[in-house]
Amino acid sequence: MLIQDKIVWDADVEKNLALMSTLGVDCVSLDLPDGSHPQQGIDLHDQKAANLFFKQAKKDVSRHGMVLKTVLATSGFEHIKRGSIGRDEQIEYLIRTLQAMGEADIPILAYNFKLLNSKLLRSTPTPGRGISSYISFDYEDYLKNPAPAIDPPLDRAQVLNHLSYFLKAIIPVAEQYGVRLALHPDDPPMPATLPALAGAAHVASSFEDYQKIFDLVPSSSNGMLFCQGCVKEMQDMNVYEGIRHMGSLNKIVMVHFRNVRGAFPRFAETFVDNGDVDMFKAMQTYRDIGFKGPFSLDHSPMFTGSTIANQAFVIGYIRALIQAVYR
Repeated sequence: MLIQDKIVWDADVEKNLALMSTLGVDCVSLDLPDGSHPQQGIDLHDQKAANLFFKQAKKDVSRHGMVLKTVLATSGFEHIKRGSIGRDEQIEYLIRTLQAMGEADIPILAYNFKLLNSKLLRSTPTPGRGISSYISFDYEDYLKNPAPAIDPPLDRAQVLNHLSYFLKAIIPVAEQYGVRLALHPDDPPMPATLPALAGAAHVASSFEDYQKIFDLVPSSSNGMLFCQGCVKEMQDMNVYEGIRHMGSLNKIVMVHFRNVRGAFPRFAETFVDNGDVDMFKAMQTYRDIGFKGPFSLDHSPMFTGSTIANQAFVIGYIRALIQAVYR
């Protein structure tokens, strides 16, 4: 039963790894630049460099008593998502990454297929507990001040075609090197009956969408990042039934263990302990399907000092639930 937190491989990496170890984190997810924007300390320009980096990164994490378990390809990679010039180079970069992950025994590559950063698809924050504010979405409020439209706009058929192209290239490599891909849901999850936000079609906004994606390239490596917050935001979704359904398909690769109040068209991202989801019941449901982690932190309410305060709070909260449920 593993608790996971994200690390950025920058000048503060050693300090942040020491903090995560102190707070009780078991495993680490490493934020991966998309190749167009190199990041300090990360050199993946060829296969030899990629192999050396991931093997050394795993050793560096291990020195702090944790395991490097996940690579996050969740920022950038716009050419792949938009099907534009440069996507084959970005796919080759990820293939190189997968091969190096396999050599270093790093089993998860998390990604999304969102055409716009979720921060652009939000409305006014709402007051939270105490001095905090909650990241929020209100469809009617958002439409009064929408994000700028992408150019050119892309419909669902086009985005699914780009996703299919990507998966057909990447899944065979993932299978060969023992890596599972974990697709994050759209945020916000948009009903297919509504126009795309900012001309950017959503293709992972329901379990029906996910089934289509699984069917594009059937494989145990074609899985889901079960973002509990985004699943809660889906219309008419029962989170516990969702866990059981995806668990029965063996598609939950990792979990974003967070809470939400409301659902589309209006929701707020709360503290882990005061949203609509019974987190104890959710943890019991993960146990019942045989899932053992990683359970990852994701999204924090906003207040002064929130980054470390919420990090410590959520890690302790998850640890207590694990100790109570996984006996």
